[in-house]
Amino acid sequence: MSTQRDVTRIVRSWLKVDAHESADRVLDAVLDALPATPQRRVSWLARRSPVMSTTMRIVLAAAAVAAAAFIGYQALPRSGVGTNPTPTSSPSATSSPTLAPTATAAPAGLLPPGTHVLWDSAGVPMTVTIPGPGWYGEPGNGFITKDDTSGAPDGAGIVVFPGIGDLFVYGDPCQWTSSRPDTPASTVDDFVAALAAQPSRDATQPVGITVGGYAGKSITLHVPDDAVFDDCQRGEFRSFVAGVDAARYHQDPGQIDEVWVVDVNGKLVVIDLGYFPGTPAADLAELRSVADSIVFE
Repeated sequence: MSTQRDVTRIVRSWLKVDAHESADRVLDAVLDALPATPQRRVSWLARRSPVMSTTMRIVLAAAAVAAAAFIGYQALPRSGVGTNPTPTSSPSATSSPTLAPTATAAPAGLLPPGTHVLWDSAGVPMTVTIPGPGWYGEPGNGFITKDDTSGAPDGAGIVVFPGIGDLFVYGDPCQWTSSRPDTPASTVDDFVAALAAQPSRDATQPVGITVGGYAGKSITLHVPDDAVFDDCQRGEFRSFVAGVDAARYHQDPGQIDEVWVVDVNGKLVVIDLGYFPGTPAADLAELRSVADSIVFE
């Protein structure tokens, strides 16, 4: 589900702290070399592409990051960076974060039936059980889709926001840059109530749920059939944002979202099941089965 725009966004997010014009030039040069075709609008945090595999895009994006980091390093003053330039006698080794392995190998983004790591980084790690064939995702990245598509007319997928930061529910999902609240939702009830209050969402009444042994609530929201995303701020229709910029923005008009939120030891974890009226009933049943299978580590 990757698009060139999404790879650009992911790579630029790595460069936000110490951005340099030279880094941007390296990134743009690499991304310009990637093939691209018009695709459906999608909105997971990371996606696959029918043109190039996720693995290849990530390799190329990583190369851009490495090159940009090298250029940035060369531009740094040799006296040190930061507020504490006290010299040390020798550089100390630092450990790199590693991803926990999936219980089942997942070549080229295809997840065979079985148990897989859904999220394994900051926040609340979790696993899911895939009940049948045709599911795609990158281990540990927090999203999976059925038949490698999440857009209209029949896509289906899950994306999780695993307690990685405060949750801010936009007052207006179309005019979201100007309607982000000053304070985050601090409880399950606060979060669900804020979603229910969004205009044009045709929200259902919240219902109680239990996921992985933790209690929470679920609410179903709709993106209006006549929504024009290009009329929204930055061309995105958004529900909420977690932390600084992990936002849930939507694929297409008519999308339905079952939003599950649970409190896991004081952290609000959001599980978003996205689908459409044209999504096959069998795919929807599998989607809910995957969400029900979540185990928090």
